[in-house]
Amino acid sequence: MKVEIKLFASLQKFMPNAEKVELDNNCTVLDLLEKIGINSSEVAIILVNGRHVDLDQRLHEGETVAIFPPIAGG
Repeated sequence: MKVEIKLFASLQKFMPNAEKVELDNNCTVLDLLEKIGINSSEVAIILVNGRHVDLDQRLHEGETVAIFPPIAGG
């Protein structure tokens, strides 16, 4: 199956031209992170199709996964 990945801020270095990634069926968000080389400790927010999810969320064909690192600001 293919999912679209959008990486933000410092996570863009893992896939500068983030796009669709091929995954096995029944993969979770954690499986996706491992495949693209992102440690889960570097992730603060995960959205699948605009909804907040956890690392154990199963992914499905055609979904869009947005991944954000912790962000500090003032």
